[in-house]
Amino acid sequence: MNIDVTLSEDRANIFSDLRAIANHCLSTHRDSKKAFNLLYTIWENVSGDLWTSCYWSDYSRCGQIVLRVAREVENIQIQAQLLGELGYTCLETGDFARAQEYFQESLQKYQYLQDFHRESTLLRYLGNLHLQQGQSESALEYYHRAREVLETNRNHLADDRLAYQEAELQNVMGFVYLDLQKFPESYEQLHLSLKNYRDLIKNHPKPKTYYTNYRYYLADPLLNLGRWHFLSGDYPQAQNYYQECLLLCQEINRNDTMSGVLLSLAELAEVEGDLDRAIALATEAEQVAGTEIRTLRDRAASYKERLQVKLVL
Repeated sequence: MNIDVTLSEDRANIFSDLRAIANHCLSTHRDSKKAFNLLYTIWENVSGDLWTSCYWSDYSRCGQIVLRVAREVENIQIQAQLLGELGYTCLETGDFARAQEYFQESLQKYQYLQDFHRESTLLRYLGNLHLQQGQSESALEYYHRAREVLETNRNHLADDRLAYQEAELQNVMGFVYLDLQKFPESYEQLHLSLKNYRDLIKNHPKPKTYYTNYRYYLADPLLNLGRWHFLSGDYPQAQNYYQECLLLCQEINRNDTMSGVLLSLAELAEVEGDLDRAIALATEAEQVAGTEIRTLRDRAASYKERLQVKLVL
């Protein structure tokens, strides 16, 4: 499919095509399975680009269509997948109540299917949900449960999937430990995450899908390690990690983390006394976030306003 998701017309066409196929699928039983397979194939071809470009509203609208038909044809595996993915769009946009509903239903389906890899993923998602609501201890409990699922069922998981799950858990646990000011524990987990991702990238240099593009996920521990050194007062090392993260995000077009690292660089410039640079970086963070990444855009705008007042005083 020759689709450019950065064009609003193409995104509208995706929605229209999916809706038309879904209506056909729901109106007839004779070839509903064939129609659903086409629907899901189109979704798989476009969903990764919609997500990585942070078009979460379009991702959610289109994903809801596929979920509705997956429920109708009773495809539990794809229902579980869509519920988890749509839950994360809710998490990204701050709709925590709906994210909780989606995550819980997805988790129950994966437990029913005995899909241990994705069961661990959904427990991690629930941890992320609690973390975003400021409930660090509860988040840590979910992360430990996710790790327990991996440890109990590691013989049923492929080596790369196990390493990926461990790297993700190490990153988020490192972030929580940092939030709890447990600096040694945080440092250990974040460096383990970084090592695991770099090993995965080395062993899988040409990802077959968005989900196995481990360079996309590498940005997170780089940003968190920059934050670790920033809070520890080691500003040169924080700058190094932030810059490495920024270059990676620019290369892979990861705008959500790019906006976050620009905001972190702005904070670093502020503590180093360069308010003009801090304002410029906060402005760039706001622009990169755009209309899609509302939470980061609002944070950057509020921070920029505070800096401008500080500059005048």
